Amino acid sequence: MNDELTIAERPFERGLILDLAGNLTRQAEAALLERRQWGEGLDEGPNLVLNFGAVGIVNSAGIALLIRLANAGKRAGYRIYGIGVSAHYQKMFRLVGLTELILLYPDEYSLLLRLSGD
Repeated sequence: MNDELTIAERPFERGLILDLAGNLTRQAEAALLERRQWGEGLDEGPNLVLNFGAVGIVNSAGIALLIRLANAGKRAGYRIYGIGVSAHYQKMFRLVGLTELILLYPDEYSLLLRLSGD
């Protein structure tokens, strides 16, 4: 797996999915935070989905990036969800309180099913 974070965007009916691949570290800051003006909202809809299925490492700097993104989303009025998060990182996200900002679902299907009920 490549260490550098790459991001593919996929709009869907109710928002935007970001397929993340690589590591969420300090080096990922430009790739993630400078990709868009996150504090201005999403044109695609009220939901941002982060797909962690191909993420290798999430260190403390990566957690800080996710918190910054989640806070921008909160201010701009869209919700953030995480899918494909390994059991290890689910536990870490809970310990640092990130699950208060990013709601976790096991997979894309489960989340899209939940969002279709809104």
